[in-house]
Amino acid sequence: MTEQPESGELLVGSYLRLIEGCELVMYNQRSQEQGDQLEIDVIGVENTDEGEQIIYTCEVVTHIDGLHYSGTPATNRWAEYGNEDYQHTLERLWQKFTADQEYVTDLFDADSYVFQFWSPVVRGDRDEKFLLTGLYDLADEFEEKRDAELELVINEEYTERIEELRERAGQTEKDYGELGFRILQILEHLR
Repeated sequence: MTEQPESGELLVGSYLRLIEGCELVMYNQRSQEQGDQLEIDVIGVENTDEGEQIIYTCEVVTHIDGLHYSGTPATNRWAEYGNEDYQHTLERLWQKFTADQEYVTDLFDADSYVFQFWSPVVRGDRDEKFLLTGLYDLADEFEEKRDAELELVINEEYTERIEELRERAGQTEKDYGELGFRILQILEHLR
């Protein structure tokens, strides 16, 4: 069964294609292995002019009321970051990116891999021991333990990137086959 990309995933895929220059963008990629529940929201493949291949692996959470997954965390590794929902969210993201890295590095023999987490609204203060700080700590730990950078495209950074995409949409009428970008083009060309 093919799952349609969600609106936030369409925007991220459009960004990868139109701004980052990815020639190939895939949505909701699932593992073929029996029992493997892995699903990556967006994968982009860029072949640079220098002949290098870069794989973008993006998890996208477009909760307008703020980032959160409800549930009880499987471990208490994130216990210092507030309530159980925050802990569960951090645990879930850690597991997703760990599995994502294993999957894409097995699937692609690329020169570099870029892991990104996209979310327009993550509440909190960087200095508070809650979700926002937990995300930064998770990204640091991912780099330290997995030897890969996890880029957080959240809040202002998310807004800046979508604004860049909107600006590009206002500059062209060409249909690039990216639904998220096409919707932005329509909105930017209204009279």
